Formats: sequence, C-alpha cells, structure tokens
Amino acid sequence: MSNAFVAIPVGNRSNAAAVRVPKTAELVAKQIRNAIIRGELVDGDTLPAESHLIAEFEVSRPTIREAVRILESEGLVTVARGARGGARVSSPNYVMIERAAGITLQATGVTIGDLYEMRTLIEPPAARLVAERNSEKAVPILRAMIEGEMSHIKDRFAITSMIAEFHRAMIDLAGNKTLIMFSHALSGLVNEHLNLAQRRNSVDPEISLKQLRFGLKSHTKLVDLIEAKDGAGAEEHWKAHMVAAGKVWLAQVGPNSVVDLID
Repeated sequence: MSNAFVAIPVGNRSNAAAVRVPKTAELVAKQIRNAIIRGELVDGDTLPAESHLIAEFEVSRPTIREAVRILESEGLVTVARGARGGARVSSPNYVMIERAAGITLQATGVTIGDLYEMRTLIEPPAARLVAERNSEKAVPILRAMIEGEMSHIKDRFAITSMIAEFHRAMIDLAGNKTLIMFSHALSGLVNEHLNLAQRRNSVDPEISLKQLRFGLKSHTKLVDLIEAKDGAGAEEHWKAHMVAAGKVWLAQVGPNSVVDLID
C-alpha cells in the first residue's frame, strides 16, 4: 500500500483536508500495539514467528519486518538477531517516557531552573492529594523513608538519592496516574540535577549537615500534616519547602542547562 494522500470530497474541494492513508505496516503495528496495551501480550512474551504473522495478517515479509521495526522504535518490542533471535514484548513503562522527555528537553535547551520551577508547581498540590486521599497508607511509608534519610545524613551522595526517593514516593502516593507519569518522566533529569549539585557542593560540611537536618525536619513536618489529613497545610508547607530547597540546590548548580547534564 503506497504512502498516499487522498482528498476528502466534501463541500468545497479546494478546502478539503488531505488525509494520509496509513501504510499496511503501520496498521499491522497498530494491531500488535493494541494487543500489548490490552495485556493480551505481556512483558517477555515472544511474538509469533514471522511466517505465522505473514499468514495471520496476509501481508508480505517486508511489511511484517517494517511493522516490527515500528514497534521496536517505540520501545514496545526488543529484537534479538541471529538463529535464536526474535521479537520479544516490552510492556510500556516509565523508562520509555523518561528517555523521550530527556531527549526533548535537551534538544530545547531547558534549564535546571525551568525544571525545578515545574517541580515547585506540581509537588505541593500532590502533597495535598496525599493528605486528603491517602493519609493512612502514606504516613508509615514516608516515616520509614525519613528514618532511612536520618541514618545516612552524613553520606551526602546516599542522602541525595534518598531525598529524591522521598519526593518520588510522595508523588506516587498522591494516586493521580497522569501526575505520576509526568513525575517519572522527569525523574532522571531531577536526579542528575541533584547529583550535579552534590558534586559541585563547596559548602562547609557542617553547614551542609545543618541544611540537611533542617530539610529532613521539614520532611517530618510534611508527614505530620499528612497524618492530620490537613491538605491545605501540607500544600502550603511543601511549597515553602520547595522554594527554600530550590535556593540551595540552584545556587550550587548555577545556570547550566539540562542538555549539559544528560548523556
């Protein structure tokens, strides 16, 4: 099937939109993609043999191979070459989104300041959702994480990773799947930002430790507000926390753009 365009014969022909006719390979890829999304094909499943797919879809070998390449480019299948090769299903996951987001943000030269501003906009309302919707489940999880943070407070690289996990867990506990998706999509960039800040940290160790203690005390206050199911209080507190923490992190990183951080 050619990659053709046809005019819609409706009304004034000069105003009719051109509609792209999907290639046969795209239609085959769509059917397999839908089977993965519906769970009919799950992570680790091997796609049927090429000969079986040719018979099932009544198309040529090049068409099947192009359809598989489409799915491979989307991260939905991985292809092993060789005598024992084949196409294996990779269920949709946040890693796919994270990679795409990272590439896009790098290409547009987004700054760390821009990234952190986004976090400041979405995390406080997420804290409110946790307090109002998921307090009972969230409190023991977050308190255990704070205990872990306190036990590693003098290991600045370990504590950086644990702080990032606390933020991510709080977002996850908000329960909004779209918010979780966006948060995970940017988590790699956020982690690189935090790690860069630590590598460039020239603050006196005692001052740094004091800042960390203050930050973890703020974590505890957030969990107290969540336990009290005080949504408004949790949102207000976390906004103040993000603003204050941002001044510390951004001062250490400077005006570097995300494109300089991710390989």
